[in-house]
Amino acid sequence: MKLSAFLKAARGEDFARKVSLASAIVAAATLCIVIGAVAVPVRGRILQSVGVVKQLARNWQAIYGIAPVEHLEPVRPYATGPFAPDPAHMARGVTFMTGLFGDALKARLVDENGAVIHEWPIDFFEQKKAKLYRFDALIHGAHLYENGDILIVLDSVGLYRVNACGEVIWKNENGSHHSIDIDDEGFIWTPLRAVRYNEPRILPGDFRLDRIGRFDPDTGALVETLDLVDILLRSDEQGLASIEPPGSHDLFHVNDVEILSARKAAAFPEFSAGDILVSARRQNMVFVIDRADRKVKWVRIGATQYQHDPDFQPDGSITVFDNRGSAPASRSNGWKGESGGSRIIAVRPGVFDYKVVYQSDFRNTFYSSRRGKHQRLENGNLLITETDAGRVFEATPSGDIVWRYVNRHDDANVGWVMSATRFPSDYVSIEPSCRNP
Repeated sequence: MKLSAFLKAARGEDFARKVSLASAIVAAATLCIVIGAVAVPVRGRILQSVGVVKQLARNWQAIYGIAPVEHLEPVRPYATGPFAPDPAHMARGVTFMTGLFGDALKARLVDENGAVIHEWPIDFFEQKKAKLYRFDALIHGAHLYENGDILIVLDSVGLYRVNACGEVIWKNENGSHHSIDIDDEGFIWTPLRAVRYNEPRILPGDFRLDRIGRFDPDTGALVETLDLVDILLRSDEQGLASIEPPGSHDLFHVNDVEILSARKAAAFPEFSAGDILVSARRQNMVFVIDRADRKVKWVRIGATQYQHDPDFQPDGSITVFDNRGSAPASRSNGWKGESGGSRIIAVRPGVFDYKVVYQSDFRNTFYSSRRGKHQRLENGNLLITETDAGRVFEATPSGDIVWRYVNRHDDANVGWVMSATRFPSDYVSIEPSCRNP
């Protein structure tokens, strides 16, 4: 950004407050580093402080409220150029998306050509009240109801139900994060913010571990909480959380919870309807909890790296967005990290091997190091949300790309698309008085 543009943006009445805030953070970080030079036990604090300083250097425009740079990525060469949808081979319908659109954190519905059918007139940056700066918020889970209501997880803040006119019906700011799933009875499931434990049977000293919550769809009330520490101890599987050397921050980083539906349960003889599929990103692990006795009944570790979005499939497999997030995407690694890009894999309970369903090839580079989702469509195609590339695309089983949406923010950058879900064209009904545009 040119200096003149910076000065123009800086004329806001709260600029001095933002500068003071950023300066205070830098000063605190520097003090921690100085203390750490003479106090070895604060090594962890030193690393956190260095991280804060790096974040300030990288995201100063976001901190000063100038641009949402934390939600932006450079346009990747493979996402440019002309592209036309292939109606004969794509799954026809509309696509519900969340992410950064313009400078707002929003949800929108687009048609097969990527044109906006409806955009919910609410900026979720404004819904987070306890934040350091304007752009300090992230949507990390969403669901669209047939009447146009949406559910949104504002990451580590809470769960919101919003109607098509952009009005908040209810909110529960309990620390929900990452994902949303709806069970057969309509209840809402999300991971809940990690809390601190001191349980020596798992780790010496304090540590943090996520929980899982079930919510009433009409009121947003939390009606059930699953304690993962209790589940690990009941299962005698505490080794799943033990690490050496021990660490206290976010042992699992649970980023997805899904309930096995009655419709799919017949394809999984090892499980029962209502069992809970969980993704623990930090441990490169997916596992299933028996809903009845709250014990771990199946685990798969190591087939993925920093994975997201495991899904039960009707054929008895569990598909997973395998980020393989070994390094950021860059020109030097061909925008594929150091492991050849991301992929979608399928694992089967009772079988150790796994199958690669889709991955980068000469036709399409695909890599999102830390975020992403996927949906297996009725025609067998995959709809893939490549968040870090600001792109959604649909791939056939043979790997052809038949639909694409690139979320351009400006000439040089794309905005993150946090989720994308395909629905039949007649799935949702938006009241005429609420339609936008």
